[in-house]
Amino acid sequence: MKINKNKTYTVTQIANIAGVSKASVSRWLADRHVTPDHIKGKAKYFKSTYVEQYLEAHRAPHNKAFELPTTTELLQQQISQLREENKRLVARIEKQDKQIKEKDQQIANWTSQSAVISKLANDSHSVARKLLESSTTIAESDNKKPSSVEKTDNYRSNRNAEKSRPNWFQRYFRRK
Repeated sequence: MKINKNKTYTVTQIANIAGVSKASVSRWLADRHVTPDHIKGKAKYFKSTYVEQYLEAHRAPHNKAFELPTTTELLQQQISQLREENKRLVARIEKQDKQIKEKDQQIANWTSQSAVISKLANDSHSVARKLLESSTTIAESDNKKPSSVEKTDNYRSNRNAEKSRPNWFQRYFRRK
C-alpha cells in the first residue's frame, strides 16, 4: 500500500499497512512517546512520517542480510567449513610427513656413521691383535729373558687362565 504524505493514519490502518497487530503498533508508538496529530472521537490519527518510521524499523529484519538461511545454504556453509578444515589437516599432515622424512634421514645417517665406527673399531682391534702377536713372536725369537714386569703379567694371565674363579652368584647358589 502506498503511503500518502498529506494523509494521517489510525493505529488500525498502520497495522494493516505493516501487516502486524494493532497492539504492536500501539506499543511502538507508546515506547517512542509519539503523540497523535489529531483525534476524532476515539480514533487517534498519526502523521504519515510515523508510518514510514514504523515500516523502516520493522522492515530491517526482512532484508536479505537478516533472513534465516535455508537448509541448503546451511549445508553449503558446513561443506565449505569442512573443506577448509580438510585443507588445514592436509597441510598439517604434509608438514608432519616432511618432519618424519627428515628424522628418517637423520636415522639413516646415524646408522651409516655407526657402521663406519664399528668397522673402524674392528679394524683397530685386529691391528692391535696383530701388533700383540708380532711383539710376542719377536720376543720369542730373540730368546730374551722376560723382564720382571713381563713375568708378573704372564704369571697373572696364566693364573687367571688356569683358575677362573666363579662369581659370587655362582659361588652362592652352586654349593654342593
